[in-house]
Amino acid sequence: MCRASCKASPDRGLVESTQLALLLPLLLLSLFAVVQAGIWLAGRSTVQQAAMAAAEQAALADANPADAQRVAAELAARGGLTAVSVELTTTGTSVDVRVDAQVPALLPGQWSQVTASAHRVTQA
Repeated sequence: MCRASCKASPDRGLVESTQLALLLPLLLLSLFAVVQAGIWLAGRSTVQQAAMAAAEQAALADANPADAQRVAAELAARGGLTAVSVELTTTGTSVDVRVDAQVPALLPGQWSQVTASAHRVTQA
């Protein structure tokens, strides 16, 4: 038998709705932040691979700097990156490559910028 204290409060539905209205945006923000972090990490890996490939291409004995920049841009584009910038610096004995790009952004802010650099010694 149910006593008077067992009866549902008429305010119970309102309390649950308020809790859901407060917690749902936080849960969605957390979910989007985790997804954005995964996208950023994948983009960072891609831009690092692009920088290393460009440095290896530029370090060849008969290398053309335009070929190295093309290699980096193609790898970054295949990885889903946009606004790719490749900066190639060649000294007498080494090559430095810096690649900047943007990943797709779910959240506003600086989540979309990825940068990597690579250094290789040139072949004689």
